[in-house]
Amino acid sequence: MLMRLLLLIIILAGPGSFYAQQTEVVDFKRAGVDVWIGPDEKIVYGSVSFEFEILKPTDSIYIDARNMRIEEIRYAEEKIAFDYDEKRIVLKRNWLPGKTEELLVRYRAWPKKAMYFLGWDNAAPDEVWTQGQGKYTSHWLPSFDDMNEKLEFDIEIHAPKGFMVASNGKLISSTHLPDNQSWKYDMDRPMSSYLVALAIGKYQKQTLLSRSGVPMELYYRITDSNRFEPTYRYSKAIFDFLETEIGVSYPWQNYKQIPVHDFLYAGMENTGATIFSDEFVIDSIAFNDRNYVRVNAHELAHQWFGNLVTETSGTHHWLHEGFASYYALLAERHLFGDDHFYWSLYK
Repeated sequence: MLMRLLLLIIILAGPGSFYAQQTEVVDFKRAGVDVWIGPDEKIVYGSVSFEFEILKPTDSIYIDARNMRIEEIRYAEEKIAFDYDEKRIVLKRNWLPGKTEELLVRYRAWPKKAMYFLGWDNAAPDEVWTQGQGKYTSHWLPSFDDMNEKLEFDIEIHAPKGFMVASNGKLISSTHLPDNQSWKYDMDRPMSSYLVALAIGKYQKQTLLSRSGVPMELYYRITDSNRFEPTYRYSKAIFDFLETEIGVSYPWQNYKQIPVHDFLYAGMENTGATIFSDEFVIDSIAFNDRNYVRVNAHELAHQWFGNLVTETSGTHHWLHEGFASYYALLAERHLFGDDHFYWSLYK
């Protein structure tokens, strides 16, 4: 009876369970991303160069990649065979501990989730934006759904001319090419794949400095310049308060906030780059009825609780949200006083 039960558990768990502890045998350290975005065809294509270290002998390693066309994989500068089931790229060989290894994946994807193309064929603003949490970055970028696998992502994005591109990290260069414009961003610390993000649109930005000297890049559409101040009101005060209250320096190179159309949620705390709904882009009159202050503080608090320190799995997502909601209320107390704070708790 016991053997039957064990066999049933194995069958029900499925083949995915055998890969659940990959972080124990391999450590992916860096991903060099070089992608082209084609809004008209709703396509993303390019390559990812992975650096990794084998920790224990194993007969396979994998990369999550959903519903893509994997065009080529190179290891030690040579093409290698791989298995692909529309969910994972599995590389079977005798992997042994040793030096840092390199792997190049070339691919094409027409993502149905996680990357969204807005307005290129209708009246909405022409934008591209991503949402990795809950839908997974692996729908548009070969990466890792496991939150425990953290890499340093350095990202180069080729987008149509005339559009601004925002992504994680520090902008290293923006280069005009014959057919597109290249935007190169550099991260200096590792992060979970679900926090990789990009946004493409007709944006401008203003940059503020926090009290500690962190650049805060606040994006807005060219047509919304008169709504900039009420939308981002108290942003610097919130940043300075949270950094002091939490007692740990802001962990990333800069902090971006980018409004997008038809966003799935109020906001999303991608590493160093919050994407939020343009419903919060408001004027001074609307500020009294619906403003960005609480969402602003909530997403910023996630840069520590969720991004710097990350849950081990989605089961513990309440930890991320609990900390962020708590610190957002403390920020509002700092701004608006005790009566506002206790009324918010009561509600």
